[in-house]
Amino acid sequence: MRLFFCFLALTMSTLSWSATEPEVNKETVTDLIATLENESERQALVEKLKIMIDAQPEAEVPFIATLFDIDAQAPGLMAELMDLIRSYGLPESFMGDLITFSVTVLLVLLGLFLNGALSKFLDRRLNLIRHSLSWDDKRFSSIFRIQRWAGYVVSLILIGYASWHLIASSMGKEESEGPGSLLSAVLTIALVGMVFSMIWEGVNALLESMIEKHERLNSSRFQTITPIIRNILMIALTIMSLMVILSELGINIMPLLAGAGVLGIAIGFGAQTLVKDFLTGLTVVFEDLLQIGDVVRIGDKFGLVEKITLRKVQLRDLDGTVHTVPFGDVTIVSNLTKEFSYYIFEVGVAYRENVDEVISVLKELDEVFREDEAYASRVLAPLEVLGLDRFDDSAVVIKARYKTQSHERWNVGREFNRRIKAAFDERNIEIPFPHQTIYFGEDKQGSAPNANVRLMREQATDEQAS
Repeated sequence: MRLFFCFLALTMSTLSWSATEPEVNKETVTDLIATLENESERQALVEKLKIMIDAQPEAEVPFIATLFDIDAQAPGLMAELMDLIRSYGLPESFMGDLITFSVTVLLVLLGLFLNGALSKFLDRRLNLIRHSLSWDDKRFSSIFRIQRWAGYVVSLILIGYASWHLIASSMGKEESEGPGSLLSAVLTIALVGMVFSMIWEGVNALLESMIEKHERLNSSRFQTITPIIRNILMIALTIMSLMVILSELGINIMPLLAGAGVLGIAIGFGAQTLVKDFLTGLTVVFEDLLQIGDVVRIGDKFGLVEKITLRKVQLRDLDGTVHTVPFGDVTIVSNLTKEFSYYIFEVGVAYRENVDEVISVLKELDEVFREDEAYASRVLAPLEVLGLDRFDDSAVVIKARYKTQSHERWNVGREFNRRIKAAFDERNIEIPFPHQTIYFGEDKQGSAPNANVRLMREQATDEQAS
């Protein structure tokens, strides 16, 4: 039995030697020769070989192999291919490396395709959630964009490493270190980008949901605070992302943090006005002293608030002039359109007019005015007549006011003034204008001196008569 297995080992060694040319075991060959020289052992070996042949089932030859005679041609083709590889000075393992490279590239391309298809599928599925929650059509798309770019970079690294391995093997050089550290850095950076992108998109989605759920938030205050929140969040996420990426790339960020602290202190001492602008701006904005769209008076500047940052506010007045006021210079803010407004009427009538009659006319005009569809929604309360306010040189002044929507006070006031003028003209109520009474004085006896006053019309008539 021992000699039988020696023969099998020698046979397998011989077959293997024909392809890879290994060294033959001399002890095994010696045992086989001894077996063949002994008649009884040789007969026993022959019997065992016959039993093996009878027990081995005949393998079915594939149709394609029969058609192209692969069994006969394969050894020749392999030998020619090996000769071609040797003719170029390449090692015999190059063929295996080439096959491995091809399989690697195919797998990487397949993974890249699946990664892109998955990101697009998830993005499309998210559209249902976007529409139901009234989000922007591109909300959270940046996460899937980062996913696709991470797949591109990882695929490029793997294909590059496989190419370098093939080239190094063909040139007989030592292999370079694996791409593990580089892949780890890329995946970490991609993960950081996805996390911060998710925070950014999540905050914006929350703001959009709040606008949709609470209509009152869709106002100038929300438009004022939202850009500031986004700017602060963007700056914070950018700085944190840079720190994490630099740390992942092996750069020590502690000196950078220390330098940033020293620089911040220097800027704080050297730019006190700028710091004051920022602090005052935060106070003004978050205490809701003014909003975008408000009409305000800041110092001697008056106008519509067009833009607010943490450092300044921009006002545009009626003639289009834009005033930029740093928050550090803001001491008093007069907001003319905070929630609602009042338009003050100062109606001057002649001293001879009946004040009660004038007030009655104003109230009648108010009833008709509030029934007008064009102005009914702009007026929040009936006209409030405050009464006789003061005595001027040529008129008595009756004061009244209208409570209106925040930005409608001027439109309401102009229209109601027009109607007052028409009503007073119709009822012959005098709206006086300033005039003077000429006094010529009197002498000690109480007699007034003669005034030499002559009308130009009479003088012209006299001259024509003469």
